[in-house]
Amino acid sequence: MRKALLDELESALSGLPGEQREVFVAHELDGRSFKELSAECGVSVNTLLSRKRYAVLHLRSRLQKHS
Repeated sequence: MRKALLDELESALSGLPGEQREVFVAHELDGRSFKELSAECGVSVNTLLSRKRYAVLHLRSRLQKHS
């Protein structure tokens, strides 16, 4: 079951626009802070928060369809 969920998550992540995927992965999977990401890429924290929000909404929707 865990393998199936991880496979579906990976598939859902691949369906995200690159910027959203990068922020989601960096923050949720790599544990990096928005402040750190902002300094590194020159994008405001609010922009990063927005990108992650859209990523979460997409992932939630996609994963609920397959549950």
